[in-house]
Amino acid sequence: MPPSLARPLDESELALMREISRSPVQTQRDLSRGAGLSLGMTNLLLKRLARKGLIKVGRLDWKRTQYLLTPKGALEKASKTYDYALYTVRLFRQLQDNVTTVLRREHAEGRRSFWIVAQDELEGALRETAGTLELPGTAFSFARTFAEVPADAELVLAATQDAPPAGLSMRVVSLVDFLDAERRLR
Repeated sequence: MPPSLARPLDESELALMREISRSPVQTQRDLSRGAGLSLGMTNLLLKRLARKGLIKVGRLDWKRTQYLLTPKGALEKASKTYDYALYTVRLFRQLQDNVTTVLRREHAEGRRSFWIVAQDELEGALRETAGTLELPGTAFSFARTFAEVPADAELVLAATQDAPPAGLSMRVVSLVDFLDAERRLR
């Protein structure tokens, strides 16, 4: 990170910079909608980004304003995007390592039926990883939420940020530590 930045970009600032790079001539209201921020927060962040020298604000006419990333802003945006990509790779590696370890251990202890709770790309990665392991006689069932898992399931492998409901009789093993995957935008 360049030493000239007083503090690192947060996710809201990065979202706003992405929106600016997508379309530089937008109203603050359009920017706030596109970045998923309130109008007041968008105004505050635009001022902060301009003060940091990451964007340049120019008036096109009395009604329209243009927001442009400066070279410094483009570099910072690229750096944060790279950090996010690294986080994603780390997350998937952690997921693959954890599922391989847990499935092999549980299989060695005699378990043959596994329930896995995951959504979207994580579910796809888990299906792929589980499919490459040679665990004879093993059956995998996938669910998007804990509510879809039958009450008599003994073990649930979870790759979700959702917490399991209180009072479950089944054992839940978390496959991903979302807080420790070094995602923080530095």
